[in-house]
Order: sequence, then structure tokens, then C-alpha cells
Amino acid sequence: GKTSGIRMNVASCPSQDLAKTNRVFVNIGDGEGLGLGKAAEVHVDLGGYVYLAKVDSRVGARCVGLNAVQRRELRVALGDELPVSVVRAGSIRPASAVTMEVDYTTKRTDPIEIDAMQLTELVKSRLANFVASPGQGYVIDFFGTNLLLKIASVMMEEVVKRASLQESTEFSFMKAPSSAIRVKGSQTQKREIFKADFSFERMGIGGLDKEFSDIFRRAFASRVFPADTIKKLGISHVKGMLLFGPPGTGKTLIARQIGKMLNGKEPKVVNGPEILNKYVGQSEENVRNLFKDAEDEYTQRGEESELHIIIFDEIDAICKQRGSTRDGTGVHDTVVNQLLSKIDGVNALNNILVIGMTNRKDMIDEALVRPGRLEVHVEISLPDEQGRQQILRIHTASMRDNSLLEKDVNLDEIASRTKNYSGAEIEGLCKSAAAFALNRQIDFRDIHKAVDVKQVTVRHDDFRNALTEVTPAFGIGRDDFENALLGGFIHHGVRMQDIVDAGRGFREEVQYSQRNPLMSVL
Repeated sequence: GKTSGIRMNVASCPSQDLAKTNRVFVNIGDGEGLGLGKAAEVHVDLGGYVYLAKVDSRVGARCVGLNAVQRRELRVALGDELPVSVVRAGSIRPASAVTMEVDYTTKRTDPIEIDAMQLTELVKSRLANFVASPGQGYVIDFFGTNLLLKIASVMMEEVVKRASLQESTEFSFMKAPSSAIRVKGSQTQKREIFKADFSFERMGIGGLDKEFSDIFRRAFASRVFPADTIKKLGISHVKGMLLFGPPGTGKTLIARQIGKMLNGKEPKVVNGPEILNKYVGQSEENVRNLFKDAEDEYTQRGEESELHIIIFDEIDAICKQRGSTRDGTGVHDTVVNQLLSKIDGVNALNNILVIGMTNRKDMIDEALVRPGRLEVHVEISLPDEQGRQQILRIHTASMRDNSLLEKDVNLDEIASRTKNYSGAEIEGLCKSAAAFALNRQIDFRDIHKAVDVKQVTVRHDDFRNALTEVTPAFGIGRDDFENALLGGFIHHGVRMQDIVDAGRGFREEVQYSQRNPLMSVL
């Protein structure tokens, strides 16, 4: 709490040296009214900020001496009136962590590197027992260079409006926007890049647990740790990944849903052909514009900037092998060059993640899929039986929640009968089953007859009918195989028997193996 205050006129700080102490100064007579002796200090509240006050004979009566930084943050001019009140000792709790923005006190463009450990020691010695609030600034003489430290956040068990700075307080520093200062070795707080409440099933992603595990390990694990930890390891974050596989397996779905599970900027989703433009140089500028926001933030915040995700759907449309197109303009080649320079060029950014998707990995320029570029390659293949069960549960969840799914529906059996179905085809299967259920309630002899919506339920027979209607694009049906072998195999020797046995072994490998659900035999 604070005592009732007195109104004082704003004056300048008695001297330049005293201005660097970050204290405010009052007349000896006024100091006695505030409970100040000649050597004592007391916390006072001025305009919502708390300062340490001392007496100085050079300050006029009914005046409070403030330095330029204090006047700027309080938005007052010399001669303005301010209410000054004493803050009771013990009413301010100590801060557990404080984050500060570091800048020059005057406009300067020359770069300087600040060691965070040295700066922490200076702050602890010169700002001990100060009370900090977000937006409050302090001047620190860093070995001959005057720095302005501005409070960005104050934490105890949670973010608070004010707290006192103590020896136990953890300090972290980041460069101020547009400042030329670099902060080295700052113990930045661990960033929670993932939302706490996300789950794959609620996001509508099924059968891709292993793929998501690979993506997390290779692309996101390093981003959970503070920037200085990654710097000590001598590694850089993964900047690109390529999702490839047959159509309908969930590549686009994964890329779009990644943005929903992250605490960061909204992902930019671009279809490959949208980049291309008929005007010379416009395609390359379109690529540069995709990275502009990430560049601006990286310039201001450096390693503290948020993650920017750029998603290229059908990336093979713009990143074909250079020299493979004969259009005469060479626009595809220059787009690939521009993309390479942005991801892994001289001025490459560390706050981007480029996700490319394609079902024609062989068409993409080799330079784009090397380490440092789109280096994480994740194959999104056809789901296995467990994955198909997950996908079926996702697409029948609404039916189940609204009691429209009959108890005789056996999703495990349906999953076992949908081998070679992609995620999109399983979704189509559920839609077809729902269509059969709706169709049962319609009397086609009297189309205008009222429909009893309470009788609409999906049965297991509806899914059996849907299986005959929705067939997988991948693989050959059982009937086609049986028609090709109406007479069976004619065993005309040991060599033929070996070929049949080998074929049976390949079939069992695909049928029962957890590692090789797909096999090519030449």
C-alpha cells in the first residue's frame, strides 16, 4: 500500500552522474515530510511507477528531480505537477524473473555485442531493491556505453504489474526493436511453442502418429529449448521439410493442422502455381513477399522472434529440376534460385519453417532437398489397420455423438476390409454409408412424402454397401486377381516352384510386417 501523497513540480535531475543512478531526488525539507533522512532511501509512487527517492540540496522546494528517461516514461515536462506518495516497505514482493529490452540511450547505428552474464551482474549490483514495472526504463553504464534497459515483463508465479529486483531474480535480455545491439548468451525463457490442449484426434488427423513423431523430433524439438542452448550445441533449427506420398493420404491436412497446434504466427498456405506470374521478375517478388514478415521480425527481435510457417502445396509445380522446362523464360529456374537463397542463403533466417508437399518427389530440384533446405523428408503413406481405425473413428465421431451410429457397426472389421484405402477414400466411404442410410428413409414413389429424421441411423450393412461403391485407387481388386488365375499355377519344375514360394513370401511380408506395408518387385 501507499500513503497519501503531496503534489510536486517536475524538475531536472541535479547532475548527469545522479541521472545514471535511476533514482528520483527531492529537497531536504520535502524529504523529511516523506520520512527521508540525509542518507536514507524510500520507495515513492509517481504516476503509477515506483522509484527509489533520495534527498539532494540542489533540488528546489516542492520539486522532484527526474532524469530524461523517467520524464519520458511518465509523459511529463519540466514544471508539470505530479502526486508523490510513499510506498510502504514490505508491500512489494520480489520478482522471480524479469525480461528487459536493451537499447542505446541515444540514436546510434553502430553495432555492439553485449555479454548477458556481465550485464546481469551490473543490473544486480546497481538496481538492487528497485521496483520494476513493464514499460519502466533504467540507464546502465556498460563499460563506457550508456544502455537503456526497458522492462518487457515481470514474473512471480505469474506475470505481474510490479515486483522488486533482488539477488535471486533471474534476468533475461533481448535487443530492442530496430536496435543495432546484439545480446550474447542471454538465458531466455523456454518458449511454449505447442498449445497445451491439442490432440491429433480432435484435430482430425488419424493414422499418422509415427509421421507426427518424426516431424516433431526433427523439426520442432530444437525449438522448445532456449536459443542459447541450441547455440552451445552448434546446430541450427531445421528450416524446411518435404511431405510426399500418394494422393489423399493427408499431406495437406498435416501441413494445415501443424499451424493449429503451435503458439505462433498463422501459417501462410500457398498453392504452387499461385506463385507464377506472366510478368518478368514478378514470380521472384512473390516468393520474397512470403518471407517479408519473417525478415522484419528477425531484424527486430533476432533469435527471440516467433516461428513463421510457409506451406507450399504442390511444390513440384514451381520447383522442378532446373533446366528441365523448355518454356524459354527460365522463370521456374529463377523461382528455385530465389527460394534457395531465402531458406539457406547468405542472409538466411532462423525463424522460418518451409513445408513443401508433393506426390512427385522425383520432379523436385535436387538442391532444394539437401540438408539446410527442405532436409526433413517424411513419407505420408497409406494408413495401416490401426491408422484406418483412427480415421474411421474421426469420420464417424459426429454420428456416434448424436446417436446416429447403430451398435452393430464394427469399425474394426471395416478397418480390416479397407486395405489400400487412403484417408480421403475412407472419408468417402463414411459419406457413402451415410448416403445409404438417408436413402432408406426416402420413398421414391412419393418424393414429397415427409421424412422421419428420427429414423435416420447408419448400420453396418450401409458400410458393407459403401465398400462395393467406394474402392481404393491404389492396388488391384481381389476379383481381378482371381480372374487372372482361373486355372491356378501350372508347376512345371523346381524353378517355377521357387518363384511361387518367393511370391508367397513377399505377400506375407506385406500382409504382416509393421515396417514394409508396401513393396515393389521388379
